[in-house]
Amino acid sequence: MDGTPPYLPGDDDRDDLAALDFSVDDYGEGSTFDAFEGYVRTQPSDDEETFDSIAGFAAESGDEQEPSPPLFTVTNPPGTVSVSAYLDGRVHRIDLSARVTNMTEPQLAEEILLIAGLARQKARSAQYTFMLDGMRELGHDNVATRDFLSRDLGLPSPEEATAKTAQLFATRYSGDHD
Repeated sequence: MDGTPPYLPGDDDRDDLAALDFSVDDYGEGSTFDAFEGYVRTQPSDDEETFDSIAGFAAESGDEQEPSPPLFTVTNPPGTVSVSAYLDGRVHRIDLSARVTNMTEPQLAEEILLIAGLARQKARSAQYTFMLDGMRELGHDNVATRDFLSRDLGLPSPEEATAKTAQLFATRYSGDHD
């Protein structure tokens, strides 16, 4: 021995898993599931019919799905790029038509970013409407609420989002007549 204690940092001879036994003993030809044989029911009980008749205990069919979250989609006028966004503005999906092959990569990237920004703005304007309606139901002042939503939260009104989309489409695609 050289006088150093075993298991120092950097001692590569140490095997942390040596104490664990991973060997498999051969106990016979039986299946692992044989242990459950005593618990398997062979005949359906009358309780199944009772539980199926109670709402909430009935087996759910595979056809039922959770409602999908609302999506807000914007498509550019040539119809080459469509972007769908969730209510919070995150991009859900980008759809491209076959005509994008005529665009350069930087043009396509710019177009996707532009349309994604408009889809995000459309979704955030839906947040504005949702929150404004909720505050109105609670009896809050519309002017103060609109100011809060616009200035403090930075949410565009639906009118602002629509106007920006129309203005951008008019200036960017005014010469396109596909």
